[in-house]
Amino acid sequence: MLRVVELFAGIGAQAAALDHIGAEWKSVGIVEIDPYCVTAYNAIHGTDYKPSDITKVERLPECDLLTYSFPCTDISNAGKQKGFAEGSGTRSSLLWEVRRLLRAYTKNGGGRRLNIF
Repeated sequence: MLRVVELFAGIGAQAAALDHIGAEWKSVGIVEIDPYCVTAYNAIHGTDYKPSDITKVERLPECDLLTYSFPCTDISNAGKQKGFAEGSGTRSSLLWEVRRLLRAYTKNGGGRRLNIF
């Protein structure tokens, strides 16, 4: 059974996709700052997660699959085109937090293989 962590989880589209393809999986953690999304996620997926800020997460739980859908508002045509440069402070620059967490994960996990989508 896959142990899954979803970053920028929203209402759990990746979890729904795993269900849709019939994957055997269990959620071992999500990171989502929006309390309304977390409430919806919990209602849809039968979990009891609390909102969390990716910049405050120190490490990922042990998992087999990591998914993330970082905010694209600053790089989309519909957004203000502020970009996602590291350190820029845009919402889209939160992508760099994924790199930070992955580096910590592989360092602490001894280079353990992790599937990332």
